[in-house]
Amino acid sequence: ARIPYFAYVSVLHLYESLGWWRATELRKVHAAEDYNELHHLLILEALGGNARWSDRFLGYHVAFLYYWAVVATYVFSPKIAYNFMELLEAHAVDTYSTFVKTNRAQLAKFPPPKVARSYYTGADLYMFDDFQQKPPGSRRPPCDSLLDVFTNIAEDEGEHVKTMRAAQAYCDSGRAIVSPHLEAARQVPIVSIAEAEKRAKWKEWAAEVNDDENAAFF
Repeated sequence: ARIPYFAYVSVLHLYESLGWWRATELRKVHAAEDYNELHHLLILEALGGNARWSDRFLGYHVAFLYYWAVVATYVFSPKIAYNFMELLEAHAVDTYSTFVKTNRAQLAKFPPPKVARSYYTGADLYMFDDFQQKPPGSRRPPCDSLLDVFTNIAEDEGEHVKTMRAAQAYCDSGRAIVSPHLEAARQVPIVSIAEAEKRAKWKEWAAEVNDDENAAFF
């Protein structure tokens, strides 16, 4: 699931390098989405999901082809690429939700992998907040059991669906999709009281320097 986000970032990097188009906030959001899906992968690997050589072999080679297919689609039509990912993430929501519902009692008995606890409850949750279409800090899920882990993953996939819908709206209306941290920053004064005091002192000093220069000239 992380391959499309990595593909989006790659194409956006290419456009920026060639000087065609720059969308730093969009690229930042997709990078956070990739980071989220990376941790889903690490969690499943910690649970033994990559134990079989055949699974790893198939995964590596399919991922290579999948990456270039998404790159080509994104170059041709970003909206189609986003719509595809919305459908894929919606399917993931259904899959994980069904798994949680069916195995709730068993999942509640087992502790979470260390990587899951670190990702969902660690000190630095900036990237966790950055892929979601909600204010930073508004979602802090528990991570005390495997039930919490898979519930969190299902909710993550739901947040990806919302972000992909916002990305498609961006394609239609041109309304930029931005990091929720930037959106939150727009709601507060940019210049703090301390910065305002510094600016006032700087203006006062500049006025004194200009007065001294004018007096010396005359």
